[in-house]
Amino acid sequence: MGNQNNGKERRRFKRVAIPVDDGIMGFISFTRLIADESIAVKIIDLSAGGLHFFLHRSSFKEISTGDHLILREIRGTNNLEFISNIEIEVKWIADHQALKHVGLGCEFLHISDEIRQQIDQFVDTMRLLGVKK
Repeated sequence: MGNQNNGKERRRFKRVAIPVDDGIMGFISFTRLIADESIAVKIIDLSAGGLHFFLHRSSFKEISTGDHLILREIRGTNNLEFISNIEIEVKWIADHQALKHVGLGCEFLHISDEIRQQIDQFVDTMRLLGVKK
């Protein structure tokens, strides 16, 4: 029952790890209402298919796998300003009580091919700069 993909990447989209000290933050909310309060999250992994972020345990509300959230914006780099108000679906949650943060893996929903291409270009640029995953 070993690895059936012979070491090849199983993911549909290439991704890049975002160094914690880069200051790239996302802002998510729980509804489509523009006036809804946003929560700051630290983006640690990004691809054209989705993102992985963590948030402080005190900001972690009752979020479950399958929930839909809104990624309002990304701050900390001008290269991702085109990402705004994108619906995301929670695919997995890493919630270890001993840690101060909770990690969430989310998939982008209903985004255009153009946005996916722009994210892919960002990932390529980060990889060329030596940031890989």
